[in-house]
Amino acid sequence: MAPKSKRQIQCANANKERWCEEYRSSDDDGLYCMEVGSEEEIFSYQLPIQERIQICDIANIFEVCANSTNTRYLSVLMYLTLRHFNISYGEVDAFLKHIGGLTAEVAHKWADIFMNGNFDEFICDGRGGKRGNSFYDVYPDIENEAKAFAVSQCEQKAASFTTLELAQFINEKYCKINNINENNFELIRSAESARLDLRRWGARFDTNANRPYFEGHDRADVVTHRQQFLQHFTSNASNYYSVSAGEDPQWHAPTTTTPTILICHDESTFRSGDVRSKRWLIDSSAPFFNKGQGRSVMISDFLVQHSSGPFFYLNEKEWTNATSRYPDLLDDTDLRYMKHSATVTAHLGVDPYFDNDIILQQFERLFKLLKFKIEYQNHKIEILVDNARTHTAKPFSINDFGKGIDTRCEVSEIVYMDEMNNRKTIDCFFKSGPYKGQSKGLLTIALELGFNVSPSTKLDEIKTLLLGHKAFQNISKLEQLALDYGFHVIFLPKFHCELNPIEGMWCHQKSFVRKYSDQTFPTLTRLIPESRQNFLEKKIFLKLFRRFWKVIAAYNQGETYSEVLKLFFSNSCSETVISHRKITNSNLY
Repeated sequence: MAPKSKRQIQCANANKERWCEEYRSSDDDGLYCMEVGSEEEIFSYQLPIQERIQICDIANIFEVCANSTNTRYLSVLMYLTLRHFNISYGEVDAFLKHIGGLTAEVAHKWADIFMNGNFDEFICDGRGGKRGNSFYDVYPDIENEAKAFAVSQCEQKAASFTTLELAQFINEKYCKINNINENNFELIRSAESARLDLRRWGARFDTNANRPYFEGHDRADVVTHRQQFLQHFTSNASNYYSVSAGEDPQWHAPTTTTPTILICHDESTFRSGDVRSKRWLIDSSAPFFNKGQGRSVMISDFLVQHSSGPFFYLNEKEWTNATSRYPDLLDDTDLRYMKHSATVTAHLGVDPYFDNDIILQQFERLFKLLKFKIEYQNHKIEILVDNARTHTAKPFSINDFGKGIDTRCEVSEIVYMDEMNNRKTIDCFFKSGPYKGQSKGLLTIALELGFNVSPSTKLDEIKTLLLGHKAFQNISKLEQLALDYGFHVIFLPKFHCELNPIEGMWCHQKSFVRKYSDQTFPTLTRLIPESRQNFLEKKIFLKLFRRFWKVIAAYNQGETYSEVLKLFFSNSCSETVISHRKITNSNLY
């Protein structure tokens, strides 16, 4: 006969203490006798329960439970409970040993496994032995359907999914298979059992923020804009410069009669406090580092899809010609432009921030210079711009107008193109009459445009009517500026920075800066142009433009946003991307 285990010996000793000889009877009738004790014994039952609890009582109930379930489960349950109430590790260890449970060390190990989501490892005994059929052994199809149901619910943006819903789903399938009236039948698996099912299937009840940042990409207006964006580039693909496949990419010039140059614009901020996420360290010689972001440099730049080079600038002769035509290019401004280009740098805290006015100044400089770039002659030029508010600001909004005469009005006139593509102008102020010099208001403008409105018509109703008119479907200031100079601005769909090749340039430059940064501002200002030159020498721009067309093709083939990121940016994007700043060049090829 095998010797008793330590737990069995402890429980036997506890039973001896609990059930002493004086309470035993010599015949079976004694088992049904109830002894009436003295007043002192009766009084003891009136004491608070915490004063009547003995360790042997706990050992007994522990033994009863252990005979019905796994000792590990009970030990982990008690360990977590006691630690939750701030009982010290040593006291918990002594308590578990006394009642015949696992040691605190072992219980802590299994508790850690359970809380990390390794449910299969936690419930696996690993010692073989006989095991009865579980519910899902008998109904494997229900398990597959329940798991698929749980996955679909966890993918929903709403966080309303509960274990009770899963339990009800399982019960519905069970009743259907066995032809049972669901209304007259209790849940075959409780919500608590459904919770364990979710853990076993790899689900976890976690912070709602710990999920991929794909919010907004499936919004109806965004999807519509993306389809228009894709349609434009797909239908005109032969007009653009392209890059060949292979390890040594080369430019392919368009052979159409309307060759097009695509210029990509974006801003980015470099911070002197940024460092690489990992580095080699020896503790005895680890250098100090500065916490915080440090001083920053913001850059607004352009990346050009053309064989002459990825950066736009003029040579001396071209610059001379440009300044002869536009002498204001020589004016001293508060903006730090790179020589003979439209690339601008701002030292945050010293220079003005890039608001819409500064962006418009930069683009007007670009439009003036583009006309004198020899390699760009006889080309159509399109500028790809991020769909940010600093770029999409409009000259006016319908909310800038009041209803009646002499109410608020931000513009003197509205210029628009009608259905016949004729230029039309609406004066927003009276030119003559008793109200000369006063604003007309939306009511008067609506009447001039032919709408049937009366003085009793509410302002919101007038706005709704006018929003459908060409006069109030105005384009942005940037688009209008481009049209004035003969160029075309294309806004990216919202939340789709992966469609802008220049994002990859920022990724490469920042990686270079973080690698060599000593977290000082002078070093940062030196590394930024060096990173730009490194980007040029390694010809990263060729792969970025090639990736741009691959992404467009992938979307046209039905790939989702997350699938595109995983395919062309980083394998970890499907799980860890929380913002566009996490998009990398890991899969750039």
